[in-house]
Order: sequence, then structure tokens, then C-alpha cells
Amino acid sequence: MPIYLEGIAVQFYRGIGPETQYIAPFTAMNFFVGANNAGKSVILNVIKERLGADQVRADTLALDSHRGLEAGSPRVLLGLQYPNVKSHVETVLTDLLRPRGEPSMPSFDEEKTRHLAHGVVQELADIAGFWFQVGQKSATLQLDDQQRKTLSGCLEPRSWQYLTNNLGMLQYHHWQECPSACLSILLGKIWFKFPERLIIPAKRQLAAGDDAFDDLSGKGLIRHLAELQNPDHHEREKKQVFDQINIFLREVTGKPDAQLEVPNHRDHLLVHMDNKVLPLSSLGTGIHEVILIAAFCTIHQHRIMCIEEPEIHLHPLLQRKLIRYLQDKTKNQYFIATHSAAFIDTPGASVFHIRNDGVQTSVTPAIIKDDRRAICDELGYRASDILQANAVIWVEGPSDRIYIRRWVQEIDASLQEGVHYTIMFYGGGLIKHLSVDDDALEDFIKLRDLNRNSVVVIDSDKDKPRAKLKPAVARIKAEMSQDGGLVWITQGREIENYVPHDQLQAALKQIHTKVYGEAEAGGQFDHAFYFRRKASKDAVYKEGDKVGAAKIVCAAQVDLDVLDLRQRVKELAKMIRRANGLSA
Repeated sequence: MPIYLEGIAVQFYRGIGPETQYIAPFTAMNFFVGANNAGKSVILNVIKERLGADQVRADTLALDSHRGLEAGSPRVLLGLQYPNVKSHVETVLTDLLRPRGEPSMPSFDEEKTRHLAHGVVQELADIAGFWFQVGQKSATLQLDDQQRKTLSGCLEPRSWQYLTNNLGMLQYHHWQECPSACLSILLGKIWFKFPERLIIPAKRQLAAGDDAFDDLSGKGLIRHLAELQNPDHHEREKKQVFDQINIFLREVTGKPDAQLEVPNHRDHLLVHMDNKVLPLSSLGTGIHEVILIAAFCTIHQHRIMCIEEPEIHLHPLLQRKLIRYLQDKTKNQYFIATHSAAFIDTPGASVFHIRNDGVQTSVTPAIIKDDRRAICDELGYRASDILQANAVIWVEGPSDRIYIRRWVQEIDASLQEGVHYTIMFYGGGLIKHLSVDDDALEDFIKLRDLNRNSVVVIDSDKDKPRAKLKPAVARIKAEMSQDGGLVWITQGREIENYVPHDQLQAALKQIHTKVYGEAEAGGQFDHAFYFRRKASKDAVYKEGDKVGAAKIVCAAQVDLDVLDLRQRVKELAKMIRRANGLSA
């Protein structure tokens, strides 16, 4: 997917006040998540209304000005990420230092000049980043006085003069003029070019009639789909767009025979499915809504697409299927304002948390797990996710999740975590040591009432074949296995006993190079991740990195023919498919 816009900085624009909000880095899929009235739409409005084809529009409306204690003119800067700036500078240096016809072997002066120039650009990236005031055919790097002073100190005065002279600016005699002169040469010809910016509003409705298809509200879409369904002989490629929308329809309905049709009167869309023909609206508002968004984004390719609240009327499963489709089947850059926490774990996406403290809107990237948890807390994202998941797999901790996800993929690559099933942690160290009558154990067992398509994976913790299960584990097995429930108690001591012992120990050795001596016993009821220390072969190391080892093991080919692993994973995959209405 393309990345056209890499970052923006905004000041004195609607809800954003005197404190400039630097919003970056952007990826192909960008989410702005926050509570009602936090200011999510402000960011989309900046992108849609202030961005031109090659500049930031200078004209402003009264509505766009910030109304707060401190006022000022709206200001929008555009950002570039270091790799692209570095590439641009290399092109500039090649043009300056290698006139056509010159020998290919670089001179000492050329190598030194390149080294100094790239050093300055790297220093600038660390000091301030690359933010430009962009007008018509001009882009001016923005630095404050302190940043300029810091940059000036990154080279000795004579190095600045050397660099300036070799870049062809002999007229600068005082070294203090050199930093600005060098930047004007290295970055002065940076320019921006953007494709069309479109916005899908929160209020959208598939409308009948002969309206022009000139916005993304839904009017005119049926007429346009009719043209895609039956294009003229010289426009047959348009039919591919219609076919692609049908592929998505089959994905979201789970029906391989589902097919859209635009009837002659063009009042609505029909769906052929299960040997019946029904209006699209009869499939429910969610399907209607998600098809509408997918159609807009399939028809309009190579654009910057802004979407307001795509989650309206959509179950989290449909939300994730929509995003996966946009990522895999379209060629746009997306900026999405949402209340939904279901989007925050989208692979490869940038997520920004939008808040308003009553004075101004602030934007922060949600980079680490705690940031994303804060978003969920603010949105009230709690146990309801258990209700909304098609299938829930309860595991003890993060390493179990890594193994389960990889093993399911090995049995059925079409099953995706976050789409077909959700993995949640119960904290096995706590559960297994509760008494059989403990209230916390009772509460955990009751969680199955929230979602009947649940699986619990528990370590047996047996140290010998005839050892008994702990009372809490035995109760979980007895009660959560009722009515077709699935409880998977490991046939070995722990989940790691399903991994070939030499493979697991090789992973631990790779991680713990300074302390790893030799493997401990790796039988069915041994602690598979224990090993002996290098310094003292009598000392057993018991704190091996389970998560790190799981990642290494699962990055390679996995062996399911260990103990009852293949049988168990097949049962698990079968349950997931059944919960999602998929054929066995």
C-alpha cells in the first residue's frame, strides 16, 4: 500500500490551539481513536481541506480558526521521514558532485563532502525532524532559534566552510552563514505531490435515483455500480472492480456463491445467495454498511482516503474483515477516525490517541502496550469483547498464545486471530493454585456463559503419568467441558513439552548465550525449558525466556506430530470454523 503523506503538524486549527501537534509517522493505515468530541474529525478535515495537490492551502475560513484564550492564524506543516530525506540529499549530492562525463571513481573531496552532508542531515533528524512550510512550488524547512544553534554546533567552523564551498557556494565568507546556506542547497528543492483526497462521511446511505456519483455519501453509487456491472466493450476492465466487490461480499457473508446485482430500475442492490435473491438491505445494516465502504475504496484507487467512523453498525468481526480487505486489496492511504478499540491491534498500522482537555485537542501516538490500554480504558472497552468474539481461546500467558496461533495456522491457514477467534489470558499460575471452592475460580468458569464457543488450554503440571490433576484444574475440566465445551489439558507437563526438545533448547541457547551450558532432561513430564548453567553444570537455570523461545520456534517449521498435539489442534480448528459458520 502506498504512503503519500508521512506526517503533519497543526497549530491554531479548530480544536487544536497554540501547542503545535506533531502527528507522525504515518503508515498506509492510520487510526485516530478517541472519545466523542475529542477532535478526531479535525485531523481528517486538515488532510481533506487544507492539503492541495502540491501545497498546503493558505486561505482559511472563519470556522477553521481556533477559538481559545490564545489565538493565531492556522498553521499546517508537512513532515518527511528521514529515509526519504536521505534519499533526496543523495540525489542532490550526485547532481552537484558528479557532472556528466566525470570519472566514476569518487575523489577525496567528494567522499568527505558526502560524509559531512549526510552527517548534518542525520543530526537534523535527531534535533528537529523534517517539517516544512509548503506553498506553491516551495517548501521551507522550519527550525526555531535553539534548533538552528544546536545544528550549527554539530560541525567545526572550518568543516562548515569546507562543506559550503564544495556545494558550490563560495560567496559565503563567515562560517555562521554556512548552516542555512547548506540546508538551502540540500533541502531547498524538496517538493510534495499528493493524489486526490476523498472523505467517506459518518452519515452514508445507499440511495436510489440518478444523482451524480460526485461524493462518497452513497448517492449515485447504485448508478455507478450498474456501469461497472455492464461496461461497454472498450471499458471491460471496469468489470474487474465489480468482481472485486463481489469477492468481498463473499468474505463478509461467508457464502461462496454470494453475488451482487444491480436490477434494471436501479432502486436498490440485489444479492444472490443460497439459491435466493434478496435486497442487500435484508442482510442487515452491518453488511449494507461494510459493502458501501468497501465499494467506495475499491472504485477509488491511488487516493488518500479519509473515513469517518467506519464501525457504525459493524460487529468487531466485520470491522476487522473490512480493514483486512482494505489492506490487501486496495492501493490507497487511509486516515480513519473511530471510537472503536477493535482497530488498535491492526498489523502495520499507526494509531493515534486523540484527547481534549477542555482547552485544546492533543494527539499522541499509541506506541506501547500501555498507551493502547489507555485508549481501551477511555473507550470503555472491557468484557464485552468476549461477547463479540466468534470464538475465544483462553490460555495461560503470552508464550501459549504464540504457539496456539502458529499451530492453528499450520492446520488451517485461513483462520486468522482477531477475525475468526480471539486469544485471551487467564493467568494460569493463579487459576491452578485456587481452591476448588474459590470465588475467583467460580467467576472464571462463568466466563463461558458470555461465549459458548470457548476453549481453555491448561498445563497438566503432571510430573509422572499417574499424577492427579490439581483440584481447580479438575473442576474446570468437569464444568467447562459440559454442553460441547472444549478443555485442552496438555498431555505433557506443560505446553512447551509439545515442542521437540532439541528445537526448544536450541532456541533457549540462542537467547541465553552467556549462561546456557547444556540441556536438562526433555521427557513428557520434565520441565522442557530448564537447562544447566555454563559456569556450574550442577545449577539448573529455571527462568528461561519462554516468549522469546516461542517466537524463535514458531518462526521455523513446526512439528505437530508430538504427543496428542495434532489431534488437539484439529479439534480447536474445527470448533473455530463451526463458530464462524464455515464449512468443516
